Amino acid sequence: MGKVKGSKQHQMVVVPHRPWMRVWIFCFGLATVAALCGLTYLHGLDEGLAAKRGVLAERDALLISLARTEKVLAQTRQELADVKLGGEVDVLANEEVRQSVEALQSQIAELNEEIRFYKGVMVPNADSTGLRIEQFAISATEVPDRFHYSMHLTQIVEKHEYVIGTVKIAVVGMLDGNKKNYQLSEVSESKLSQIKFRFRYFQKIAGDVILPDGFIPEQMIVVVLPSDQKVRGLDKTFEWRL
Repeated sequence: MGKVKGSKQHQMVVVPHRPWMRVWIFCFGLATVAALCGLTYLHGLDEGLAAKRGVLAERDALLISLARTEKVLAQTRQELADVKLGGEVDVLANEEVRQSVEALQSQIAELNEEIRFYKGVMVPNADSTGLRIEQFAISATEVPDRFHYSMHLTQIVEKHEYVIGTVKIAVVGMLDGNKKNYQLSEVSESKLSQIKFRFRYFQKIAGDVILPDGFIPEQMIVVVLPSDQKVRGLDKTFEWRL
């Protein structure tokens, strides 16, 4: 039997017709791709979180280090301030001690003067009895040309009795090149010409004088006039010394 000439014949295979199989394969492939994408995302997310945790840990470590550094810096600044303050305190303490010593020395001198004064009043010297003026002083005030005067009028006697009288005060100086004498009534706000006294042991006499413009004070004259003629009066001149 002879061969038939023509196109080449391929071997054919007959398979069952299953259209749902293609759908299943497509869905399986899609699920596989989605799973791979999910795994890749989770892996990246995990690595990102790990990197973030590392950055946060490093940040926390830096913050702790910064806090420690700031604490050390603050302590150093405080130590420097303490050293500086200590030096200033030492200087101030030395100055306060010096001022305290000077104040105590001044107080001691004043107390010695007070003791001498009271001894003179209570235990008089027989050679210098009668009225006396003690602790006379003139001092400037905050107001220009206004000055404060003070004195103690004492009675040095064997038997202390009340003595009564008046004190007259005058200020002597130069005004426009001429000698000038002002009575107390002319240079005081009270306008009193004399000051009354009454005491047994002593009495303090004090007040202010307001000098005219251009007047240069040189002396203050104090006249003590007791009412009892048996008591000798005083007429004493003091140099104007502040």
